[in-house]
Formats: sequence, C-alpha cells, structure tokens
Amino acid sequence: MQNMNSQAPGALMVSKTNPRYFTVASAPEQKAIYLTGSHIWNNFHDGMGPGAECSETPEESDFDAYLAFLKEHNHNFIRLWRWEQFQSQAAGGGYHLCMTPQPWGRTGPGEAKDGKPKFNLEVFNDAYFDRLRERVVAAGNEGIYVGVMLFDGWALHLSPAPDHVEGHPFHARNNVNSVAIESILDHQVLPLDPGVQRFQEAYIRKVVDTLHDLPNVLWEVANESSGGGSVDESFAQMMGYSKVPDWGDSTEWQYWVIDVVKRHEQEMGYDLHPMGITMQFPVKDQTKVNDPLFNSKAEWISPGYDDEIFAQGGHPMAPGSPPSRWLDNPPPNEGRKVVITDTDHYSGTADALWAWKSFLRGHHPILMDYGIIAGVNPADPSAGSPGVPPYAAFEAARYAMGDTLRYAEKMNLIEMEPRTDLTSTGFALASPGQEYLILQSADTADPFTVKLEPGVYTVEWFSVNTRETKIDGQVEVDSVGDPKFMTPFGDGGPAVLYLKAARAR
Repeated sequence: MQNMNSQAPGALMVSKTNPRYFTVASAPEQKAIYLTGSHIWNNFHDGMGPGAECSETPEESDFDAYLAFLKEHNHNFIRLWRWEQFQSQAAGGGYHLCMTPQPWGRTGPGEAKDGKPKFNLEVFNDAYFDRLRERVVAAGNEGIYVGVMLFDGWALHLSPAPDHVEGHPFHARNNVNSVAIESILDHQVLPLDPGVQRFQEAYIRKVVDTLHDLPNVLWEVANESSGGGSVDESFAQMMGYSKVPDWGDSTEWQYWVIDVVKRHEQEMGYDLHPMGITMQFPVKDQTKVNDPLFNSKAEWISPGYDDEIFAQGGHPMAPGSPPSRWLDNPPPNEGRKVVITDTDHYSGTADALWAWKSFLRGHHPILMDYGIIAGVNPADPSAGSPGVPPYAAFEAARYAMGDTLRYAEKMNLIEMEPRTDLTSTGFALASPGQEYLILQSADTADPFTVKLEPGVYTVEWFSVNTRETKIDGQVEVDSVGDPKFMTPFGDGGPAVLYLKAARAR
C-alpha cells in the first residue's frame, strides 16, 4: 500500500470559531483552510471519449497531467468522481463513459452487457482501490485535498437510457450475485433489498479502510441523487422515457451512508474526515432544494439552484435562461455548513467574477470544468466539439480560483466573515479594524465606499481581468467612516481592494 509525504498539513475539521471554513484538526493554532479547484467526470476512471460507443481500449485518464494542470492554476481541491456504469453516455449522448476500473472483480462466469465477464460483488477489485489510494496520495503530495465521491446518482436516472441501468454492475445481466436493480429506486431509495444494501455497506467500508490514514481526504455521499420530485413529460421524453418516471427520494439513504462512514471511522479508531452531501434532483420544491443538505449530519454541502424564478420549472442551465444567484450573486454563508459551491449544480459556464463573488461571500468555489473533457492539454484551446465548450472558455475562472486561494492564504481568513453592509459594492470579507477584502465587480472606474474602523491601513489592488497587483501606499482613517476608493487600473474593469491594518489608532 502506497504511503505519502503529504503537503496537506493534516485531517480537516470544521473550525469552531468560524464554521465557514475547515481547519487542521491536529494544529495547535486554527488557520482557515480554503478549498478551490477544477474537476471533470474522468479524473479517476479510464474509458471516457467522444461518441456513444465504448472504445475497444479504454481511453486513459492522465492523472499526472491533471495534477500539473491544477498546480499551474494554483488549485488545491479535487472532486474525485465515481462513475458507477461500465457502459453509459453523457453530454446528450455525445460522449461515452465506459468507466474502468470498477470496485468489483469481473470473474464470471458468463458475460455482462459489454461482452466481458460478469462482476462478482463478493470480490473486490484491487486495481480499483490501489488506484484510489495512489491518486489521493499523489494529490496530497502536491498539497491538494480530495473529495472522494462514494456514489453517483445522476447517471442512474439522468443519463441516457437504457445504459443508465443496464450498464451498471448491479443490473441482473451484469453480476453473478442475483442482484437486479431496475432503476435508481432499487439503488438509492430506502428501503433497499438487503443484498443491495449489504454490498453497498461493504464497499463503503472498503473505501474508508483504503484511505482512512490520509490527511487530505473528504467524503461525498453521491452526485445529484433523486430528491422526491418529478419532471415534466417533455423532459422525460428527452431522456428516452415513454412516461414520467418515479425516481423516489434518496435523502434517507444518503443519511444512512453518512452514518455508515462516521460509525466505521469511530469503531475503527480512524481519523475523522469531513462528510459532504450535494444537490438532489429532482425535488418537490426547487426553492427548498438545499434544506436536506443543511439538515444533514454532513460537515460540508454543495448547494443547488434555489431561485424563486425556477420555482415553477425551468433551470439555469437551459439555453437563454437567467442565471442562478449562486453564479452571479451568491448568498452570504451564515456559518451553518462549510459550503463548497460547485457550478455542476447551477451553471454550465463560469467566469472570474463567479470565483471572486463566491469567495467574498464565504464559500469555497469549485468548477465543473467542461473545458477539460477532451483533456488538460488540447492541441487547440479555442476549439470545441459538439456539446462541449473549448478549453479556453473556462481559463479566466480557473486562474481566478487560484487567485482567490492566494488571498485566502495571505489573510487571516479564520477571523474574517462576509459583510455585505461594509461596502457599497456588496462584496466584502472583513475582520473589522484588521483586514478587509473588497470586490468591485462592476466594469467601471467609479469610486466605491468602505466602512472602516479608525486606523492606518496598507492598500493593495488586484485587477480581476489582467491579474495585475498594485501596492498603493497607506490610508489613514481618523474616525469610523466610509472613505471612497477608486481602482487604479486603466481598464476600469472589476478589481479587488485589500486593506490590512498597519497600526491601530
């Protein structure tokens, strides 16, 4: 089993003094750990490529190149995907995801749907768990934290039929254990067949046993499992269904997964790692999509779009649709959970301002990076393919995430909180009297105000567009007030102002 020389300082826990952030559980002093990074479906598995049909030889996932890409952009977080199907499609059927390795051995007897030996769910596949540890270790050696996804719900009910189920190891045709799921209801909605749940629990424990000693681990229950709602008939037909399906509500099953992980860590005396739960789809009331997340025992969440404008249907990823607030005006984090805000759950696009706005509102932005579907080193960064945006489309967001991390690490972030009331721009992280980080998000050179405590502050500016830094001396404030500031950058574009106390008055 591979060991690590991790640059991650230690296992994370939610900060007791500022629960918007993690901190290192074993550290004598609390320092906020801020997380940000790009992710895509095949950052763990091989077997993703253009076209609906599986390739004879699975396309290799170049994890070393992916790590280099993350380091180049100063990212420190990976959402490590679990894709449960060995044969499936996504991107409207334009890409196949015939993912390998899978957690179980293909011992046969008999052939699965892809013509290869059936799975034996009693036998774990060492290649899967070896790769899992190797990749988390490799990330840790680069100072990168990893959110390990245990299950995926999206592909079980929202990827094209029939492979969404028929391409799963738990389908009757594909295993020797008489396990026979027919929909997501049989896999992620309680009560489950005892055999299904037994194999799930054994798998969960095996993952935890494989990674428990690594300090850079976080857990995620599942990606976009069902939430008790339904879709309209046109949506169902688009997905290949003859009628609107019943997908059930996975909430209690997800809570069960959380309990299994936490109980196993405690029983084995392992370090405790933060547990995460992410947006469900569909739900009965879109404006309350995040309630099951906040009400869970998970330490971190990835919210979904909860805007009133989508209460009666529609979604922010539809062509011509208005954006979700999570993209252009995210709500301040009140400290109920660590919020890893993931564009996967509310937008197909992102720019630099999305990263900065999320950071200034107390969140941890991560990017569903469709620009790297074809790889992190494309021959032509400006060229896309049908249904897939070009690499260059996300470059501003990628670099902005890294820039927010630089500021998170230079500030005493553990003492700062989002304060919309301290600036006319509405975007501020502040420890009043000590540090202020302000975002002027408008394309203007007009002045803006910041409410400051008396003192002398050093002044630093950062251009969101050009990524240029300017040191601008000091400002002295004699009494509590709202001094005006004006960006020094000629383009008048969005800018960040960083004020740090040089001395108090």
